[in-house]
Amino acid sequence: MSDTENGLVLLDDSEYFVQHNVNYPPTAGNGFLMRRCAVSMTSPEGAECVGGYDLTVDGKWHAQIQKPLDRETDTDCRELGAFESRNEALHALWTHRHEALTRHPRH
Repeated sequence: MSDTENGLVLLDDSEYFVQHNVNYPPTAGNGFLMRRCAVSMTSPEGAECVGGYDLTVDGKWHAQIQKPLDRETDTDCRELGAFESRNEALHALWTHRHEALTRHPRH
């Protein structure tokens, strides 16, 4: 794990990383599955968000990844599940990271 100005990096394989939202303690809030990409007007930090996790009001940690827009359901997220712990949600997110839709070329 490493700390950045945007939050705590929990997992990192040099292409993808998971970062907990700096505005919340580790026991609450949300985090983002990020993929490093070329710096551009739409990705000025050289990373794009391709998924995430969130503790919701039902007390479950939900994980999802980006997918192409489904016009029938009007969603561009694929739900990976609702989990009892953040670690379970992180595991699902990390396991499915290569399935996430990416929109930017690699760096």
